[in-house]
Amino acid sequence: MSNLNLNQWRISRRTVLRGLGASISLPMLDCMGAAAAPSKPKRSVFLYIPNGVNTLTWQIQKAGKDYEFTAPLKSLEKHRADVTPISGLHHPMVIGKHHNCDKVWLTGANVPADGGAFRNSVSADQLMAEVQGSATRFSSLEMAIEGHSLAWSRDGIQLPAERNTQNLFNQLFGIEKESKETIRRRLSRRGSILDLVAEDAKRVNRQLGSEDRTKLDEYLTAVREVEVRTQRADSWLEVPKPTLKPEETSRLTRKLTMAEAGEYYRLFYDLMVMALRTDSTRVITCMIGSESNA
Repeated sequence: MSNLNLNQWRISRRTVLRGLGASISLPMLDCMGAAAAPSKPKRSVFLYIPNGVNTLTWQIQKAGKDYEFTAPLKSLEKHRADVTPISGLHHPMVIGKHHNCDKVWLTGANVPADGGAFRNSVSADQLMAEVQGSATRFSSLEMAIEGHSLAWSRDGIQLPAERNTQNLFNQLFGIEKESKETIRRRLSRRGSILDLVAEDAKRVNRQLGSEDRTKLDEYLTAVREVEVRTQRADSWLEVPKPTLKPEETSRLTRKLTMAEAGEYYRLFYDLMVMALRTDSTRVITCMIGSESNA
């Protein structure tokens, strides 16, 4: 049977077993094979378009490699060799569930017909982040041009999304004004506060009814998410952030408003591209707009 830790533990073919005054060669073992070439990182970006698109002009009609891009997708023609359009995907659980589609777009959870409260499940991006996230500064990046986050934790808690392009730039590439020691103390303080809050919440939990306990449980889960991110930020303090060229920094820190819609949207896309190019993260979600405002 193959060695299950083949990539983590390899030994030389010249390795011998040494005893008192004697040595013998080892037989050919799986772990003596040549190390596999490192695979290219797998990256994922999820963009949510509110209220969908006009399927009459959007959806590709012909299957197979000789398909033709429809008018809205014509700009992808030059990337034909790098893309695979997929049609026919849908969530049977959310058909006809008004204005709840964005909440379950990446989870596929069942939405109550009456539109009432429900407990969501984990989103696809977070499952990917669990696999890819340990290799990058940010396990995932949650963004929103308008609206809220598309990402949900394993406990069905919505992760916060960043809507400010300057904040996004600072997270990814900004130079810290504080020393590492000051930042580490601040992170440690935050962790201590979270510990105290969690302990006090457990005490309060015993005095609550079932519905309030559910709400408190969601709150505690959100607290744990913050705690994990705090610990992660501390572990990456010694790793320098990527350095950009002056013209890249200038382009990514432009002061734009929603009135300059085209350039404003492009700035979000540029930040996504640069986050992936610098391997700051490998998983991104971005809500392009809110369904209620579209």
